[in-house]
Amino acid sequence: MSNKRYSELNRGIRTNQKIKAHFPTPTEVDYNRGFIRRYFIQKSNDKSAPIYEINSDYYQYYRRNPIYTAVTLRWRISGPKETQYDNEGRIVDRSVSESNRIAIRLVSDRMKNLKLHLPNLLQFYK
Repeated sequence: MSNKRYSELNRGIRTNQKIKAHFPTPTEVDYNRGFIRRYFIQKSNDKSAPIYEINSDYYQYYRRNPIYTAVTLRWRISGPKETQYDNEGRIVDRSVSESNRIAIRLVSDRMKNLKLHLPNLLQFYK
């Protein structure tokens, strides 16, 4: 690819921007709802690059930036610790940890190592 073409593709995209990491703080409203949204980015061309948790405003910027892969998760923070079943053995409600494991798996095709970044599936649980 020519330098001119590369410059055209990257016009308006700042690559040396310092990423501002975010650590969520769930509120009582979040606990009553049962979940929070979590947002993550990683450089697209390096699957072993660091993964950053960011806020929703930064997510809106990075999800349109082709240099980064951006994903969002619905992260359960309240609910049963054990999966709940009805009398016929059908699942009524999955455990919080199983719900979060599934949420990670749903985006793992785009951000393979996210599960390593989120080892505590009960993070923020109350």
